[in-house]
Amino acid sequence: MESVALYSFQATEKDELPFRKGDTLKILNMEDDQNWYKAELYGSEGFIPKNYIKVKPHPWYAGRISRHLAEEILLKRKHLGAFLIRESESAPGEFSISVKITAFFSECVHSYGEHVQHFKVKKPKFVQAQFDFSSHDPSQLAFYRGDIIEVLDCPDPNWWRGKICGRVGLFPRNYVHHIHM
Repeated sequence: MESVALYSFQATEKDELPFRKGDTLKILNMEDDQNWYKAELYGSEGFIPKNYIKVKPHPWYAGRISRHLAEEILLKRKHLGAFLIRESESAPGEFSISVKITAFFSECVHSYGEHVQHFKVKKPKFVQAQFDFSSHDPSQLAFYRGDIIEVLDCPDPNWWRGKICGRVGLFPRNYVHHIHM
């Protein structure tokens, strides 16, 4: 989700993200703190005060509406392929997509219904560094105590692959502890 900065913000802590009025920030997490959001700007990540920004809603996200209302909204749109995402009525915490299609395409979709695949988007996993780690190899990810690392993969029980501010690399599992974000 994107947001626009209403005011400039100067970071006072190393985990905060500075920005200027008018910057467009990508919101990464809105759930951990009621006053701070995790965001990204120009490849850097950090926390930002939520009262300094205005969240831009996605035009395709309808929130909690019924399937019937979604169909009514899409019938008013002129182009085929128009879609919206809504909260699922039958599976709380999940989402449904509604798409405007032609009758011919609808028949095709119906006849190939058993080929529909469903995917769940996994929530990103984060860890926090307990110690500084200096990389000894270009494939390793250096970090400082307190850094928040997004875990991308766990190819080995002792070495995980993670990302900090756009940098990706391997790091020792025993240098971090799991956090909920």
